[in-house]
Amino acid sequence: MRYSVISKGMMPAQLESEVKKVGGQDINRTKLLGQVFCELDEEQARILSKVSGLAVKPVKEYRTDQVLTVAQPVETVSDVFNLLRSYFSPPLTGTGLTVAVLDSGIRKSHRSLQGKVVYEANYSGSPSADDVFGHGTQVAFVAAGGLHAQGEKAGVSPGASIMNIKVINDDGIGTDEGIILGIDRVCDLAEEARRKGFHPTDELYPNVLNISFGGEDDGDPDNPVRIACRQASQEYGLDVIAAAGNFGPKMTTITLPACDPEVIAVGAVETLGELLIWEKSSRGPTKQGETKPDFVMWGTNIEMASEDADDRYVTKSGTSFAAPMLSGLTGLLWESGRRAYGESWPFRWVQARQVATYFCTKPQDAAVNKDNSYGFGLPAMGTMLGQLTAAKTPTQQMMETFPMFMMMTMMTAMMGGV
Repeated sequence: MRYSVISKGMMPAQLESEVKKVGGQDINRTKLLGQVFCELDEEQARILSKVSGLAVKPVKEYRTDQVLTVAQPVETVSDVFNLLRSYFSPPLTGTGLTVAVLDSGIRKSHRSLQGKVVYEANYSGSPSADDVFGHGTQVAFVAAGGLHAQGEKAGVSPGASIMNIKVINDDGIGTDEGIILGIDRVCDLAEEARRKGFHPTDELYPNVLNISFGGEDDGDPDNPVRIACRQASQEYGLDVIAAAGNFGPKMTTITLPACDPEVIAVGAVETLGELLIWEKSSRGPTKQGETKPDFVMWGTNIEMASEDADDRYVTKSGTSFAAPMLSGLTGLLWESGRRAYGESWPFRWVQARQVATYFCTKPQDAAVNKDNSYGFGLPAMGTMLGQLTAAKTPTQQMMETFPMFMMMTMMTAMMGGV
């Protein structure tokens, strides 16, 4: 049976040595995240688990989940974001953002994704990094697909770059091992970019890690994928944004890794109509009692690039597509902030989340504070962007000295609209 052996203070080389001592086979280890994967029988796993400084966990499977829908004859998400970007001069496009898409691969030859994929890696066990199953192409499109042009089908930040990290195989299944190796590689790329002195806006400097799949919440903070996500966020400065899951309206259905407190969990609301939680969007609390999701974004009847042909599009619903909408929004907010406050201005959702009640909107009958359906709510995008790109004032020099989350605190009256 395949196991993950996690460091609990033990050095990686010693970890591997302990695995070899009990007869572990087919050993594979991460470069940065302190985990080793191997084949063990039950007795070997029992003996190894008694060694102090490590934890032994069986490798689990993860799956994507999505709902095919019929395109609705309404204004599209592409239209709305085009109008939002066009409000600014020059238009915002999310330039400088790089989203690492951990998923089923990407059809990078699609007309809306050509030239967007700047790096590829394959940890899925399938022959190539292409999208055979049909999921990662849609996720990449929502975050960064298309061009900024009237009538053009596009995602949120068409000026952003994509890293294609395939961790879901051609049957739509991934494992702890492949997912963690993918996260490890993205962390390594971020570390390499820093070491080379790249600015965070460089296309080979990943900023956001998007995970639009999940497994059942096991309530275990030492779950290997949760540990890897926490390390990516806390040690390597990556916002880890994950789909909440499509298992609503039942409570306690937030999937893993979205259930982890460090991960930004995104649920789905009905698209472009009344602000109403999508019935299938997973609800909290988590098995550890955390209130989740963190935010909601539109997630129904989203038209996206198809994996089947370079000029074809498909319409689907799911929190899988709400998550990359938030990932893409990172690019617009970050770009607008850099314009106003300089290229060194940072943006991270883990910090913004601390004051999210000031910049999110919910239905009037929803809880004012964070709740287990809407989280903090839908980010009031237009108001946030308008505040960040406001004309210079005598107080701006003072504003530039504040941490990002302090500036977010000042964004009041952000209710309604995009």
